[in-house]
Amino acid sequence: MKNTHIHFLLLLLVNLFLLGCSKNDNGPDGVASDYYFRFKVDGAQVSYKFTPDTQINLTGIIDHDNESGLHAVNIAGIDNIFETTLTNRLTIFLGDSNSFTTGTSYTNIEGQGDSTPDSLFSMGYFDEEGNLYSAGLNSTPTPLYDLATVQFTEITDSHISGSFSGVLKWYDTNGGTVNLVGSVIISEGTFKVPRY
Repeated sequence: MKNTHIHFLLLLLVNLFLLGCSKNDNGPDGVASDYYFRFKVDGAQVSYKFTPDTQINLTGIIDHDNESGLHAVNIAGIDNIFETTLTNRLTIFLGDSNSFTTGTSYTNIEGQGDSTPDSLFSMGYFDEEGNLYSAGLNSTPTPLYDLATVQFTEITDSHISGSFSGVLKWYDTNGGTVNLVGSVIISEGTFKVPRY
């Protein structure tokens, strides 16, 4: 299990490196206008425009570690990667012993979709104030998270597209206790991001 976490950390670090770099082309298949990342937060539309001339703010990474057998997917939509604080971004991170496929509804709660990843399900949204709302696998006796769903419609060498939704929660863990501060409803999420 420790090796699995190390591999996830390495994949996340590679993704963060990619998100922090600027690039002067339009992504792997060269058509910037094709890429998008849209969703609603409590009914209000949010859209992150792909801006490859100044930043890599929409990304998709799919990886497989032969040693552990672990498959991982990381999808990110960020308004501006140059913000000094984490704001206006939504990321999806999945890890499973099986490869990820199109047309499958991946959820964080067993029995609520077609498949629940056996290693990791994380959907996180930083709002404009930097508050983190998230959903993950319920691994504690008292469930912390509500339903979140991701479905891929296309996985190609150049891009990944799909949809997502969920109820994401903001918890305060100061003082050694877990207190629910608030929640947001993420709906009508769709993306087509370049694959790096």
